[in-house]
This record gives sequence, C-alpha cells and structure tokens, in this order.
Amino acid sequence: MPELTQGDGLWFSNDSLVVLRAEDRIFRVPKSILAARSPVFQYMFEFPQPASNSEGEEMADGEEMIDDSPVICLHDSGAEVQAFLRATMDTSYFMPPPSEVDFQDLLGILRLSHKYDVGYLYKRAISHIETIYPTSLDDVGQLEPTTMQLVDPLDIELQSIVVLQEVGATWLLPYAYHNIAEYPLPVLESSGVSWEDFSADKKAIIYRLGQLHIKATERLFHALTPSSNCSCSDACNLAKFDFLKRRGSPKSRTDLTPFREWQFRHRRHLEVALCATCLAQSRAQYNTVRAEIWSELPANCGLEKWDILLQQRDAALA
Repeated sequence: MPELTQGDGLWFSNDSLVVLRAEDRIFRVPKSILAARSPVFQYMFEFPQPASNSEGEEMADGEEMIDDSPVICLHDSGAEVQAFLRATMDTSYFMPPPSEVDFQDLLGILRLSHKYDVGYLYKRAISHIETIYPTSLDDVGQLEPTTMQLVDPLDIELQSIVVLQEVGATWLLPYAYHNIAEYPLPVLESSGVSWEDFSADKKAIIYRLGQLHIKATERLFHALTPSSNCSCSDACNLAKFDFLKRRGSPKSRTDLTPFREWQFRHRRHLEVALCATCLAQSRAQYNTVRAEIWSELPANCGLEKWDILLQQRDAALA
C-alpha cells in the first residue's frame, strides 16, 4: 500500500459533535468544521470554558451534555445563530450576489461572521448589503438589491444601522441613515420597539438628516431653474416657472429626498422646452449640486469623508 499524505487543511479531527445553544434553540454541528471556519470557535474547543447556562451564569456541576455531546451556550439570538450556522455548513444556503437572501438572515450572518471571525462570510455579507446601500453617487438608483421583499422594511433598516456600526462597516452608514431619514417623522415615531430602542444620538442624526433632505431637494430644484438670460429668455423662464408649479403647494409636497430621481420626473417637460444653452446650464448645475449633496452626506451623519470611509472599506475587506 503506498504511503498516504493528509490533504492540507482537509484532514478533520475525529472529535464528533458539539451542541451550541442560543436562547431556546440548540444546534449539533461538527466541531472540526466549525473550528476550521472560525478561529474563535477553534479557541473555544481547544480551551474549553466553564459550563454556563443560557443566562451566562457558571454552572457548578461541570460540563453540560446533550445526547453525549458537550453544550456551549452562545449569548446570541437563536435566529441569528441558525442563519450563521447554515451559511457556515451549507455552501448553497448563502451564495454571493446576485443570489437573493433574507435581509434579517443577512444581518445575523454579518454580525456573527464578524464576531466569530469568519472572514469569507463577512465579505460575502458585505457584498449583499452593498447592493442596498451605495457608496458611490453613480450607483444611486442603479443597484439591484439582493434582499427579498420585507414585511417591515423600516424595522429592518433601523436594525441595520446598529449592526453596521457593530461590525465596523462605516462606509455603508451614510446611505443607511439617508434611507431612514426619508420616512416621515410620524411613521418613524410610531414604528415600535426598534425606534424606541434607537439611541438618542442616532435619532438626532435622523432628525437632522430629515431637515437637510428638504433643503437639499430645494437646492436641486433651484439648480434646475436658474434665471435665463438667453436670446429666448421669456420662453425659458416660463418653462422653468411651469416646472416649479408642478410641484404643488409646500404643504402637499412629497418630493423631499434629494437622491430619488423620480422626484424630478417632470424634468423632461422642462428640458424639451428649454433652449440648448439653458438646457446645458440646467443639467450642469443640477449635477454639480447633486455631487455636493452627496459629498456632504457622511459629515451630516457624523462620519468621516467618503474617501476616508472607502479606505476603511479597503482595510476591512483586505
């Protein structure tokens, strides 16, 4: 019989199984595979901790066992642990974009892959969330989100802020805050537990962004309609007046978020009525102001500038 060589990284120890308990859920998984994915779990298995109950209280009678397998209590959400373990054990469960994923599961996988240092899952989760929260103005309105339709999108978006901060994904926070600030205040303040649990500093950012959204949208409408001094200025100015009139009265306006192009859907009526000079001026000023508003977004959220945030992204995903 020829001498056999163990495949590098593919010779798992014959150590049977371990039971992980999170809240009222238990999971029995191969220790060796989990240790190969996560250095944190590898350390746990090499240096077992004192047995504890689900509340984190140390037990006096030694290691807890279920069906002859040792039990490790994780102080995480049972639903999040289930999504994380499925993604870890089943390669077909959590595929890269454009495959779809449940947003709630995605946040759980992101949180726990960061906590337990499963780098490839962390990067994959980030790649999904980057289809929701763009980091480039060119990507706004152009991305195809991979998350499934949500029953309560506001609740999930509020949770996403907390998770993104926890895992250090700072570059995704500006647009995540932007999305929440688009909701009317009565909707936010009646949204339930997630809003009630939101910290005061995060609420302050949302309140401030809501007001800045209104001002930014006004800046864009002004950029589209500067006073014309061309050879046919009367006709061009009349077209601009008609465009602004289509917005309706201030009390009935809903076009109060700057990066949603549908708010400026009447632009086509304006642009066909303008002369070539005024059309070029209108488009140039609109694009300039839009870029300014985008560059201001991180600071309005209490964050670093975009270039610093993108450097942080490169470091996190290296």
